[in-house]
Amino acid sequence: MNIKRTLILMLAMAAVGIAHGQANRHLIREGNRNYNKEHFDQAETNYRQALESDSTDYRGQYNLGNALYRQKKYDEAVRHFDQSLANPKLDKHQRARTLHNKGNSLVENGLANNEGGQGMQMFQQAVEAYQESLKLEPKDNDTRYNLAYAKKLLQQAQQQQQQQQQGGGGGQDKQQNQQQQQNQQQDQQQQGQQQQNQQQQQQKQDQKQQQPSKAENQRRQDAERMLEAVKNNERQTLKEQVKKEQIGSRNRSDKDW
Repeated sequence: MNIKRTLILMLAMAAVGIAHGQANRHLIREGNRNYNKEHFDQAETNYRQALESDSTDYRGQYNLGNALYRQKKYDEAVRHFDQSLANPKLDKHQRARTLHNKGNSLVENGLANNEGGQGMQMFQQAVEAYQESLKLEPKDNDTRYNLAYAKKLLQQAQQQQQQQQQGGGGGQDKQQNQQQQQNQQQDQQQQGQQQQNQQQQQQKQDQKQQQPSKAENQRRQDAERMLEAVKNNERQTLKEQVKKEQIGSRNRSDKDW
């Protein structure tokens, strides 16, 4: 009897396990469909439901990390990628992909929180994640490119921190430099205003020189009237001369040879 009961119990537990496994696979497939449709919030819900019965499922952890990344929940994404990496069942390719996506999450999180040294720490962790991924798949060009980008961001963050540290020790010098810059700007503005005033005055003088005076206008009008009178006299004289020639021509007769 005891053996029979034990066997029945084992079969029941196996059946429950199979049912849970089928339910998990169904939820993960449903999450994948929502993910492909870019319904990332629904995919997150599906993956979380799948992990409720088996939190060690590396596929659910990895997929949940991707869904969170798409929703810009970078901190949570990194945690679930780490939980997926903790599973020894991952093969080399799966581990490389998970490390790559972890590095992406760290870079984005660093860009979103690049203050107070937090960004620099995240960039450093991203560099390490990409390096570990490349050890597993050295020919992955995407990871190699992202590694170079993360290194550049890390270098910039380090330089920025150094500049802040150097600037923090010389607060008084910084204020003096700012005051000098303000004074220089004021001087430049005053010089610019003076130049503008000089240009306006010069333009006014040029306009005066270009505009004729009243006396000049009067002289010009008188000259134009005199010229018109001369022209009229010439026309009248020409008309009288033409009339005389016409009269003379009518008095002449043709001669034969």
